Amino acid sequence: MDTNLTRDADALICLLYKHYCLKKKDGMSKAQAKMFGSSVDIQQNIIPNMSHADVDETCKELGRAGLLDNLYADDIAYVVILSDSAVVYMENRFKNGLDSVLDYLSKIKGLIPFI
Repeated sequence: MDTNLTRDADALICLLYKHYCLKKKDGMSKAQAKMFGSSVDIQQNIIPNMSHADVDETCKELGRAGLLDNLYADDIAYVVILSDSAVVYMENRFKNGLDSVLDYLSKIKGLIPFI
């Protein structure tokens, strides 16, 4: 998959994949682990240093790229689901799984102020 993403979108998909991996590690089913609630939930629980408007727009960007399946209500991403394509993309990108994702996130932390 040749995916061009903004830095914000790249950081967010990595954070969502990290949480997906952690949920699976804790015994959650794949289907449940891919579900993230709304963009409001993501902003509050995963990336609180980013504004809700920016989280919502970034979820929309990731949806257009085929990495998130978003359901909309009240003009926001009301249900955000990591797509199967996203899981495949991230598995191929981070061959060592969670450890690779955590290492990458620590490296970009200085470049992305909201991480």
